[in-house]
Amino acid sequence: MQQSGMDGFSNNDPAEIYERICRYCAYQERCTFDAAQKLGEWKVPAGKAGLVIKRLKTDGYIDDDRFARLFVRSKFRNNKWGRVKLGYELRGRKIPEKIISEALKEISDENYRQTIRNLILKKKSEIKPGKNLTIREKIITFVIGKGFEFDLAAEVLKELKL
Repeated sequence: MQQSGMDGFSNNDPAEIYERICRYCAYQERCTFDAAQKLGEWKVPAGKAGLVIKRLKTDGYIDDDRFARLFVRSKFRNNKWGRVKLGYELRGRKIPEKIISEALKEISDENYRQTIRNLILKKKSEIKPGKNLTIREKIITFVIGKGFEFDLAAEVLKELKL
């Protein structure tokens, strides 16, 4: 008996499964975890899913190292995420620690420091002093929320005399 999803997709036809997951992986960079999760959503049996993932890796559709490096570069550049948040997000995708630490090296210390400096200055210009928190506390809360280290935030605030 063939199982099929709402769109008529058969999760028992290996060729159809592979073709569909290849399109999913080709659309945007994916990691092993993303592909496995998608196969799970499609209710592909675990044994078949494992074989499909192995073939995706062999054929170059998924590569956790490539994914992690691209993820770090794009989230840092576009979203201004710090190393703490980047590492957390990659761990959530089951990326090995060795790959995470290598990927985080994609961000130069100079660029990292300049980014936190810019975020602090931008945030300072946006907030008005309130009764509950000082400007300094609001800035630190914001920067930590973006995934930057507390010590570095405090150091940069001191450099900027804030």
